[in-house]
Amino acid sequence: MTCQTLRSRATPKALTGWVLLDDNNLPRYWATVWADVLQAKFKDSTRSRCLYAIDRLYQHFALLHQADVLDQLLTDCQFDALEAGLAAFLSVLRNQAKRDGIVNSTVWASAIRFVVDILRYLARGIDADNLKGRLENLDKLYSQLDPSPPAGPVPIRALPGIVVDDLYRIMEPLSPSNPFRTERNRWRNYFVFICALASGLRRGEVASLASDAIQSEYDYAAEDNRSWISVRENPYVELDPRREAPGIKNAQSRRQLPISQDLLQTNDRIILDFTRNRSHSYLVGSQKGKPISLRQLQRIFETASTRLSPAAKRALHFRGKHSVTLHDLRHTCAVYRLKCYLESGFDLDTAVEKLRVFFGWSASSEMPRLYARAYFESVHADVWSDKYDKIVSTLRELDGLA
Repeated sequence: MTCQTLRSRATPKALTGWVLLDDNNLPRYWATVWADVLQAKFKDSTRSRCLYAIDRLYQHFALLHQADVLDQLLTDCQFDALEAGLAAFLSVLRNQAKRDGIVNSTVWASAIRFVVDILRYLARGIDADNLKGRLENLDKLYSQLDPSPPAGPVPIRALPGIVVDDLYRIMEPLSPSNPFRTERNRWRNYFVFICALASGLRRGEVASLASDAIQSEYDYAAEDNRSWISVRENPYVELDPRREAPGIKNAQSRRQLPISQDLLQTNDRIILDFTRNRSHSYLVGSQKGKPISLRQLQRIFETASTRLSPAAKRALHFRGKHSVTLHDLRHTCAVYRLKCYLESGFDLDTAVEKLRVFFGWSASSEMPRLYARAYFESVHADVWSDKYDKIVSTLRELDGLA
């Protein structure tokens, strides 16, 4: 049993994406119906994560019954067997969480959502009150359970100022501390760094940027040039060639953000010098001329982290981290932005909504409120500035927020 991605020019576009296979390498019936019909709007990353969780559920039922029975149990609406299997699956996840410290909340949530969605789909048009009653009870009972131990408050992972200071020293293309060998990779990695820090882009958003994502025009009212970055799917590509295709997380993630002159100039350097012989239309590419992978983006910061000074490494270790991630820069940017809004005179609710729009969080996301909590826990405050020495200064005052 395995979860694989169908990604080939010979495969119709409507059939591409992740699929769950059985031991005979055939698509699992209800998993396919669920992913392609009931949850067809899922992005690739969400779809793969859910299908991997559902695959664990299929394997659990197969081990429990010594046969591949989950599809049949769902088809026959065998509530007793399904509830017994789910209860046992919950115990397995809880034991694993306790033994290995693994958080299985998303696995459980995906498994329950799958079972309930399929049973609800099968119950349509059936007048059996007992069937609908049992479905309602199953949904209410199991959807409220969690296999993982209660977690503490989610920390705001703003990077310490000394770490950001070091990252500038390391990532600057002409720096002797820069660990990347080619000029092309140095400029590309510097672009990724300042883009994530100043604009707060997610890893998948950086990898999805089209070659013309950054644009400028003259603002006659302000009598100055205005530059922005368009965060959206690449409009020039029908089929992403990467195995783990990046994507835009939700509708709110499609947005336009103002950018600094440093980011604009770095983008111009990349476009003019390094994209002439490319065979793709993505802004950020690999050394081999292909679109950069999500793993390669993370490896950039893993490599840079090895060059941090001992003091910066200690500051990072104090926060329970051994390496910087691109998402850490997003969190860091969010702390700046919230302080900018609040110190500029906006009330908390307005500042939170502005933060939601800037970072592409959905209306139901609690992330902006987490940053609001971090703000009120801080002793010092500073306003946002596009000057990077000011950003580092702000970070040093915000060390207690991480």
